[in-house]
Amino acid sequence: MIPARLGSKRIKKKNLRLIDGKPLISYVLDSVAKCECFDEVYINSEAPIFDEIAKAHGCNFYQRPESLSSDQATNDEFCYDFMQNVNGDIIIQILPTSPFITTGEIEDFTNSMLKDKCDTLISVEDKQIACIYRGHPINFDKQKINPPSQSMISVQAYATVLMGWTYENYDKNMQKFGSAYHGGDGKVSYFPLRGLSTIDIDREEDFLLAESIILSKKIEQNKSIDYYGEKSEACL
Repeated sequence: MIPARLGSKRIKKKNLRLIDGKPLISYVLDSVAKCECFDEVYINSEAPIFDEIAKAHGCNFYQRPESLSSDQATNDEFCYDFMQNVNGDIIIQILPTSPFITTGEIEDFTNSMLKDKCDTLISVEDKQIACIYRGHPINFDKQKINPPSQSMISVQAYATVLMGWTYENYDKNMQKFGSAYHGGDGKVSYFPLRGLSTIDIDREEDFLLAESIILSKKIEQNKSIDYYGEKSEACL
């Protein structure tokens, strides 16, 4: 299930904004189209224009209620609404604002959820650097020598692009807590992502970064690795 609201305040209609002639959402759809692990794929939106995009990519369209189209609507709410109207056992949510997520990563995430029998699986990014929370150290001691970053304990931040839930556990958590996004009761596991896949387009500068990466990939570049003061193999 790929959630895609039409309205967004920080970047206007960002899911439809073109990068190299393609709407942002199409980059994720292209990766999902190559996956062999899904029974069905849906775009979940209040806007009928996404039905056109869904059909063009060979997937389904679920039109959520208008009441769940504002930026006040939570992931808990629109996902639960989807589950109540589309039959399933497990839902994998893929955000269209992460255009560099790969087919392999999506399949590995899904297979990991099945293999480990998770109720909830959340993609995360390891931050192997000194981190603080509300002014307090998390993974370092202010009164000790700072260790090399490669030996520092990682802090994991949500990558959010990939989230997975079982229908059964999600329903139980919604009934009990009124929320299920973080896993509530049940087996919760975390799936690490790294590199370009962790880029999430939330602000204008994020969009410009993603656009620059996509356009740069089209340019043929010298693949040799060069160092100052040394001749590269390409120059020999």
